[in-house]
Amino acid sequence: MNFCIIGGDLRNFFLAQLLSKEKQEVKLYGFDKLENFKECEKYDKMMDSSDIIILPIPFSKDSKYVNMPFSNTYIPIKEIVYHLENKIIFVGNIHQELKEELHRKNSQVIDFMQKEEFAVLNAIPTAEATIEIILKNTKKILQNSNCLIMGFGRIGKVLAHKLKGLSAKITCMTTSEEETAWAIVYGYETLTIKNMQNNCTKLKQYDIIINTIPKGIFKEELKEIRKETLLIDLSSKPYGIDRKIVEQEKINFIEALGLPRKISTSNIS
Repeated sequence: MNFCIIGGDLRNFFLAQLLSKEKQEVKLYGFDKLENFKECEKYDKMMDSSDIIILPIPFSKDSKYVNMPFSNTYIPIKEIVYHLENKIIFVGNIHQELKEELHRKNSQVIDFMQKEEFAVLNAIPTAEATIEIILKNTKKILQNSNCLIMGFGRIGKVLAHKLKGLSAKITCMTTSEEETAWAIVYGYETLTIKNMQNNCTKLKQYDIIINTIPKGIFKEELKEIRKETLLIDLSSKPYGIDRKIVEQEKINFIEALGLPRKISTSNIS
């Protein structure tokens, strides 16, 4: 099989190296910013001559161009789609409308982010990068720090486990009875969103608050957070924390989105 990898972060670049070590034919495009990297031909020719196309995670950041952070060129999505007929396509976070269009072109689309096993493992670099952010942005040690994790999905579970391993005191704000049950099984303190909203003074006890819930949870409640508390938002739009109130209250806040991608784009030796 012939592989063509277009754009993405260093995960795609390293994937090309792994495939080459397995004696696979791999063509790579969209990394011209890297030292000593030269593209052998245009991306359209690469795609036309390849059976399997590997695209970025996420596929696009603006719904106009392919995500290529290591390239000085821009490829409109429409141009890429034109060459995606009768292909096997691996990609991340592709819109349903585009996926349906590719199916009409007799292409098979595998969205990494729809694969549970990938999403679970992807929580690991997110959790580890979050801990790095905490260590760099708080004066307290993690041991015995009171940590509130908002949401107990994939990322919440992994993050709680790793922070507990560092002897932090963990409370999980759960969004469903199922999440509450799992948090209790793992031995964490639990807090529901409703309970927090009815008694938001509870927020004063936490040294670190991390949100993973992608919907508006914290608004006026933010005024109860201590100034020295570190507040981190990992969620995607529409986010879980009101940015305007964070700024007004001068809260120690960090927006930490797309951490696996950021780790991959920063580890250039």
